[in-house]
Amino acid sequence: MEVKKGSLSWENLKYELHPWLKDAIKSMGYPTMTPVQASTIPLLSGNKDVVVEAVTGSGKTLAFTIPILQKVSDRLYKVDNEDETPEPVKRGHMLALILSPTRELASQIQSVINSVIEYLPEDKTPIKTQLLVGSLTGVREDIDAFLNNRPQILIATPGRLLDFLSSNYVKTNSVEIAILDEADKLLDFSFERDVVNILKRLPKQRRTGLFSATISAAGDTIFRTGMNNPVKVVVKSKSSHNSAPKSLSISYLPINPEHKITTLIKLLNDYKYKKCIVYFPTCTGVKYFYNVFHKLIRDNNNDNLIQFVSLHGQLSTKARLRAIQTFSEGDAALKKFVLMTTDVAARGIDIPDVDLVIQIDPPTDPDVFLHRCGRTGRANKVGQAIVMLNEGSREEEYVGFMEVKGVILSEMKLPPITTKYHEEFQNKFRNYLLEDRARHELGIKSYVGFVRYYTKHMASSIFRYQSLPYIPIAKMYGLLRLPKMPESKYVPNEEMPEDGWLGEVIDMDTYAYADEQKEKSRVENLEADKLRKISEAKRRKELKIKNEAWSTKVETKETRQERREKMKRKREAIEKQIMEESSDDEETQEDWKEVVKSNKKKKTSAVQGSFDDL
Repeated sequence: MEVKKGSLSWENLKYELHPWLKDAIKSMGYPTMTPVQASTIPLLSGNKDVVVEAVTGSGKTLAFTIPILQKVSDRLYKVDNEDETPEPVKRGHMLALILSPTRELASQIQSVINSVIEYLPEDKTPIKTQLLVGSLTGVREDIDAFLNNRPQILIATPGRLLDFLSSNYVKTNSVEIAILDEADKLLDFSFERDVVNILKRLPKQRRTGLFSATISAAGDTIFRTGMNNPVKVVVKSKSSHNSAPKSLSISYLPINPEHKITTLIKLLNDYKYKKCIVYFPTCTGVKYFYNVFHKLIRDNNNDNLIQFVSLHGQLSTKARLRAIQTFSEGDAALKKFVLMTTDVAARGIDIPDVDLVIQIDPPTDPDVFLHRCGRTGRANKVGQAIVMLNEGSREEEYVGFMEVKGVILSEMKLPPITTKYHEEFQNKFRNYLLEDRARHELGIKSYVGFVRYYTKHMASSIFRYQSLPYIPIAKMYGLLRLPKMPESKYVPNEEMPEDGWLGEVIDMDTYAYADEQKEKSRVENLEADKLRKISEAKRRKELKIKNEAWSTKVETKETRQERREKMKRKREAIEKQIMEESSDDEETQEDWKEVVKSNKKKKTSAVQGSFDDL
């Protein structure tokens, strides 16, 4: 659907909005619509389902916020007869549902809707929203709040909403509109079952809107959402090849992986920006480098010109929302703000003044690449996105791979970093790790987690873990020693250091934890291990002696048996010789048994004769 520039005034919107909504839009400082808003609002506010694919930062959130508030206003305020009182929404019912793949995006959507609701006149029935995300509150508390506050609009993540809808107190038959934001993610294998189950519970006559920058990735799953003859709205950038906004510049930086962190620090110190988002592959990687940067950069910077904020999936919901708030509300006029995060902040997050995005490694899913880059260059503001690629490897083929997908990357020159600068930081890094054994253990977990992450790349022909530069990456993570892992077999023999040490050999028995209780436990376990080893050595020695005694007994037994056999043979030989010497001709021999018998007979007859005389 093509929208002419002159028709982007709100007065030219092809749908009559409620007066309070018009006033709210003007008061919020939106003089004109974006193309996606001009195309979508009339359709969704009316009776059309929509599938909207628009570039990141194009105003999609407001494009579904206005139709939602329009439909809620129709239900609460608009009646055919002005003398009639609008029918209130029954307890346990809601009018609109918005699904989001992440808690952060859900919270942001609620903020946008609430910012519009603030302009609702006091004499009108209040419009309320409720956020349903895991870990913030329990399902029971969510249901109690819903029944008491009676919000008309729910913004939720799929898992929590499905649990919420399972309650008998919650009714869905009043829902008039359902929105799936970042629909391609909601309809992939990780959310699809929950989302489809949720949509099946809603009335068939509802309106449905699917919004994403890469909706085509959802494929045939779109047809399972229950939409009725939807209208597809596609709004792309005017640039012919790049599906990113024209104001967004995307660059790639070929680099030795060992130098990634020092290069990142150089960029963060020297580059002119207000707010920067740095994407790391894993949650443990974010935790690890946040601690490193907070200690080695922020604490060593007397002016504290950079404030680091950590955001990842292992944080509690409250901590995640607090991190987003700190980063988004931070005063960029006073200092630079750097959000260190994972892909949890890749989709839909709209934070003002983000003008730099740096990716330490490309995402495993190519579609996420543009979502990451799209956190900057929003609403026609200038933004710079940089992705680091391991030089001299197949990773540089990623540039051509993304070009086929319509994303153009230009090569960026490596910022000047002296050997001395790199070595000084690595020495500080090493000393930082030596202060606490727990720091190095977290570094090992981060390294191992990255290797596992790397093996999951969809473009496996480009990102081959068999040819990954393991040693330089281990040095990038500051490791003292390469951990033992199956992938180590891919390290060439000539590159593998002796016993895996990546620097001076450390006595691991004396390498201590900073935490006294943890160190005490380690020492006790170490002593127990030593005693176990001594006991094991003693047991092996006793077993050896026992085995030797057994073997001696066997030898003695065998010797005695041989001696018996020898004596038996000798005895048989002597008996044979005696028999041969004493034997005569067999015909003249008298059987000794017969002699004994005859003598017995003679004795017997004599006795009988004496009895006869009696």
